[in-house]
Amino acid sequence: SLFSAASDVYKRQLYDEPFVVAVPQDHELAQRTSIDAQDLKQQTMLLLGSGHCFRDQVLEVCPELSRFSAASDGIQRTFEGSSLETIRHMVAAGIGVTVLPVTAVPQPPPSNSLLRYLPFEGHVPERRVVLAWRRSFPRLAAIEALAQAVYELSLIHISEPTRRRGIS
Repeated sequence: SLFSAASDVYKRQLYDEPFVVAVPQDHELAQRTSIDAQDLKQQTMLLLGSGHCFRDQVLEVCPELSRFSAASDGIQRTFEGSSLETIRHMVAAGIGVTVLPVTAVPQPPPSNSLLRYLPFEGHVPERRVVLAWRRSFPRLAAIEALAQAVYELSLIHISEPTRRRGIS
């Protein structure tokens, strides 16, 4: 919903963003055209550290990646990085594989890239990106301008949950 009375915060849905898997070019999975989330259990996973919202989003929509999931055969090993860019470099160095939001993938990926980005098979995990502001924020025109600027971007592989004009 647009307004959460309990938190006194307005939210505007901007877009839904699928996740992709990043693997080194020379990795056994790099030859595939897509990845089943279950295949990631056998991999060394590189994730953002605790407290990063993207880490929480990945573990929420890909519970099979969590060593704390109900399944006893969770991922073998995890390493943590402090930023998506750090994790991308760790993947390129062959330390493991990771899950990224599709907007973190260069478009088009450079031909000399050390990484290969693969979509998920079947149900594709995704996150909803929202713009949030306090009810008391006085510059609604700035919020509207920011939302419109995001809508005008050519975001590849992004679906828009809503495209309401104006702030309700």
